[in-house]
Amino acid sequence: MDWITPISTLLGAVVGVGSTLLSETVRSKRDRGQQQYELRRQLYARYLEALTNTDSELQLLAIREQTPLDEADLRAAWRNHSLLSLNYEIALVGPPSVADAADTAYRSLRSMRNVLGRAEVTLGRPGAPEDNTPGTAEWHGAHRAYIDAMATLRSAMRADIGNGQRS
Repeated sequence: MDWITPISTLLGAVVGVGSTLLSETVRSKRDRGQQQYELRRQLYARYLEALTNTDSELQLLAIREQTPLDEADLRAAWRNHSLLSLNYEIALVGPPSVADAADTAYRSLRSMRNVLGRAEVTLGRPGAPEDNTPGTAEWHGAHRAYIDAMATLRSAMRADIGNGQRS
């Protein structure tokens, strides 16, 4: 009996199945990486949007209403954009550099909110004649910290997304 034909057929089948499994494993890993990249990219965009919209709402409140602002108004503006839950999501899926920067931006925005709730503030240009209230200087400091935190956050996000970018 000639064993070469069945053995070579079996060997060919093993090589074929093995190469198929290997290519499927590589493709699956690449797809998971692409899904992770898209998840982070979308989450980062949602978080930046939520931070920016909350900042805008807080400033609009401060322009429309007399400061210090009512606690209920501040809390409503704060809760409209799910900042805390997005911050937690970033802590789960982002690298530590992004998670730390996201938390710093969140805390900076919260400090701005707190200033608006406890001090008389005039929004405007730093050093303008209407800047005579102590709260205004505190506001400008808190706002500058938020702007700096946002720049750091965007940079960290850009570095993470750039490193994980898929073609």
